[in-house]
Amino acid sequence: MNWLTYKKQYVRPGTYSTYGWLVNYHIVPRLGSVKLDKLTPQMLLSVYEEMLEDGLAPQTVKHVHKVLHDGLETAMKWGLAEMNAAKLVKAPKVPKHEMRVWNEEQLTQFFREFQNPRYHTFFFLAVTTGMRRGELLGLKWEDIDFENGKLSVRRAYVRGYKGYIFQEPKTAAGIRTIALSKQTLAALKRHRIWQLEDRLAAPYFKDHGLVFCQRNGNPLTPQQGEGVWYHFFRKSNLPYIRIHDLRHTHASLLLKAGVHSKVVSERLGHSSVTITLDRYSHLLPGLQEAAAAKFDELVRLPAVHRQA
Repeated sequence: MNWLTYKKQYVRPGTYSTYGWLVNYHIVPRLGSVKLDKLTPQMLLSVYEEMLEDGLAPQTVKHVHKVLHDGLETAMKWGLAEMNAAKLVKAPKVPKHEMRVWNEEQLTQFFREFQNPRYHTFFFLAVTTGMRRGELLGLKWEDIDFENGKLSVRRAYVRGYKGYIFQEPKTAAGIRTIALSKQTLAALKRHRIWQLEDRLAAPYFKDHGLVFCQRNGNPLTPQQGEGVWYHFFRKSNLPYIRIHDLRHTHASLLLKAGVHSKVVSERLGHSSVTITLDRYSHLLPGLQEAAAAKFDELVRLPAVHRQA
């Protein structure tokens, strides 16, 4: 049994596909001819430097390092290697990704300009709930409680071993219930009417119960949404953000409005509120000053005067 086959038993399909890509397209072409007992830390450093010079992203090189580290650690446990060379070197430092979000005016401008009814509600739900793209693609009508104004995140549509599959969120926190605003509920009701019209017009509609689907009922792919997103920015003067940044926009606007970080964390499906605070606090300048001023509003402490 090789390492890839072994890992297939323990990781999710999308993760396994990424491992396979890293091994077959980056590790084997550069290190496939090197025997385990001949692999040195210096060789790995040279390979990492070569990958960066070839224009690969530092994040990709870091992933390669992680796979090599895990693979060599497994080889040692199996008695196939005496040393884990990857343990003796560090992966390249990955520059911190600049998070981009829209403010209230920019968000309003987007929905005023974006006139594609098929994707309007998709993007609307992304920014009003903070759901991930895969979670939106996996959302079904049965997950929405219109009467109580809530939806349940139970699955995501993600890359599998071959093509895309439906599967549960990665963590327990990802399986969650999100309260919906009145305007979000209204958008979903309009969207359902449009989908029913598509269903009547399509000669062969495959009903998977999906909220967002193609005209024939089949699941949307991430690439289809990306294409619509990029097309919009060809004509708009709005600053470009990624679809995923709608999720960041949701979080930053709620925190800016004073919504408790624990509530924001639960809506996003973070496993810890610490993740939420670490990720978004820098987007909210002035929080320290506001906290100091708020304390003065809450309580006025008596001053002490120096006696002569």
